[in-house]
Amino acid sequence: MRQPSTVLRHQPGDSIQTESLDALDQQAWREYELSLSDQVTTEHASQHRGEARLLAQRMLKTTPDCVPALNLIGRIALDEGFYETAEQHLSRALDQAPEDAGCWYSMGHVALAKRQFDKAVQCFGRSLDLAPGETRAATSLVYTFARQGNIVQAFNGYRQLMRVHPEDPHVRAKLFEVAQHIQADHYQKELEQDVIAWLSLENVDHDGLSLLVASLLKHKYRLDDEDAVIDLQDLAKDTLLNLALNKLYFTQSYLESFLTLVRKQVLLHSLSSQFSDRALIKLAGAFTLQACHNEHVYAIDEHESDLVDSLRDMLETVLKQPAVQPGDCLNALLLYGMYEPLTELRGARKLANIALNHWPNWARPIVRNALLSGLMEDDLVRTIEPITPISDPVSIEVQAQYEENPYPRWLHLGYNSPTNYGRALESELEGYRAPQFFNMGTVQVLIAGAGTGRHALRVAKYFRNVEVTAIDLSARSLAYAQKMAHRYRIRNVRFLQGDLLDIDRLEQQFHVIECSGVLHHMADPEAGLAKLKGQLLPKGVMKIALYSEAARKVVVDARHWIERLGYQPNREDIRRFRNLLMNERLEGDFSALFDSRDFYSTSGCRDLLFHVQEHRFTIPQLKSLLDRHELEFLGFVTSEAIQQRFKQLTPDTPSLRDLDAWHQFEQQEPTTFSGMYQFYTQTL
Repeated sequence: MRQPSTVLRHQPGDSIQTESLDALDQQAWREYELSLSDQVTTEHASQHRGEARLLAQRMLKTTPDCVPALNLIGRIALDEGFYETAEQHLSRALDQAPEDAGCWYSMGHVALAKRQFDKAVQCFGRSLDLAPGETRAATSLVYTFARQGNIVQAFNGYRQLMRVHPEDPHVRAKLFEVAQHIQADHYQKELEQDVIAWLSLENVDHDGLSLLVASLLKHKYRLDDEDAVIDLQDLAKDTLLNLALNKLYFTQSYLESFLTLVRKQVLLHSLSSQFSDRALIKLAGAFTLQACHNEHVYAIDEHESDLVDSLRDMLETVLKQPAVQPGDCLNALLLYGMYEPLTELRGARKLANIALNHWPNWARPIVRNALLSGLMEDDLVRTIEPITPISDPVSIEVQAQYEENPYPRWLHLGYNSPTNYGRALESELEGYRAPQFFNMGTVQVLIAGAGTGRHALRVAKYFRNVEVTAIDLSARSLAYAQKMAHRYRIRNVRFLQGDLLDIDRLEQQFHVIECSGVLHHMADPEAGLAKLKGQLLPKGVMKIALYSEAARKVVVDARHWIERLGYQPNREDIRRFRNLLMNERLEGDFSALFDSRDFYSTSGCRDLLFHVQEHRFTIPQLKSLLDRHELEFLGFVTSEAIQQRFKQLTPDTPSLRDLDAWHQFEQQEPTTFSGMYQFYTQTL
């Protein structure tokens, strides 16, 4: 992002005239901006950087202290990962022009790359003082607050930026990213209006707003007050609630309990009024979309079950008629959809054949997402290319689970600023220097165990010059991924159905392999790792994610109860077991499960608690595993807060790569890796 210097310094007797220096400066920055475009390949980006560097060097040859040239060369060094060189050039520029906002901005990014967050705040702040209208300096300053762990300060900063630049995709994405850690401590009308505006945006990932919205609703309706009186009509007309049910996937147990009660009242009142209340029917439509998001995981009591069965019988009778119109079934369809998938109705295909424009305008998004989307996945399954037939017995069992419940379901791809994969690794991993192949030619990336494809598509869209191969056992999961690839028009990804044990059949090697949450579901995780390493190019990078024994203790306890109760991995038993946990009817403390996002959807809960195959690891086991396979540990993917806590508890540890120190840390903080050990390795 450009924030060039504004100061041009000339020495007496310079052979380059001011006009010529200006022209070189403009041409150099133009070449540099082209290097940042997400429309150019890595080679072309390198060429543009090279041209920009040559032009800047020409400026310096005749004007040794030319500030714009020093700034530009510093930015190029920063982009190429040479942070010390960048700092030297920028320090020299600031010696000449201490009031140059562009140089302070560039120096801030050097500090950010070196994880010197306090210095970055000072630099971006100085840049803003000198040029108050520069949006990028303000955005970078707020981003640094987030990296420091000052989440409230970052949220307030992004909230203000959103008011000034509501169309900026970077500001939107970062606001929602920070908001996932924010909850209201009381009801605020102004905040509610902001959130309503954010939920009304299209083509953004709203999921980060879930906690904030839940907390606003909690305080607005006094959900923690047993004596609170809530009017169903108020809920039906509540813009925040309706938008949230449509757009969000809620992951709060207290809100689920509330929504389950409201859903029942919507059902009872709609039936008793013979569907005459339009506001309630529209609220039922919002609940139908919420049920799609969580895959109908909410518990159903006996009374509701009888009524839903009657609705199903009525709908299936109507669907036997030769010509069905929306008016024949819409009301009953929306009430039924609050509880069970519309795609499972006998006659669902007949509903899908009704032209979308025959449905009321307000109902079309519901029909599209609750009916047509699922049937589209059924059709796409047949287009997924297999590597070989799956034959390993455990792989067949795991495949069956994900064919029935593709995991994880997701709603939006989200936004990232396009970047180079190697530079992203250097930002994530302390002291890491990425191999040169990230700057030359196409980077081949394998996503091994792609599931429903969100991560594979994000890699394909937001890393420059990559070709992604995504494999998974489940054709149904890959169909979901393919559907989303069509939606986002992403073409540099190939989806293949297959077993990791047959990965060598691809006859291709990769610069990067990412295998998250897969190896621990194999009969022999080590055999799977060996297969993957065989497909890695020299100095190739592998990202692995495995379950932690310490962090999964509560899951192990829950699995013992599932076995004792004889529950099976189907929707009905998942509902029953969740209901027992949420109502504290089982001996033991299972509250930690409520902090897991996976607990709040059918496929997620099945993966979390009902999986047919699971291995767990300790950090010493990880160390031995990597040693046996000659893989170098590059570091865990953790939050800045966890890294700071690690340094506090292990003050004598010189590096974040010390696995022995991480083992000691986990013994003191056993829930640290509740989201799995996620780490990078590299071939030796």
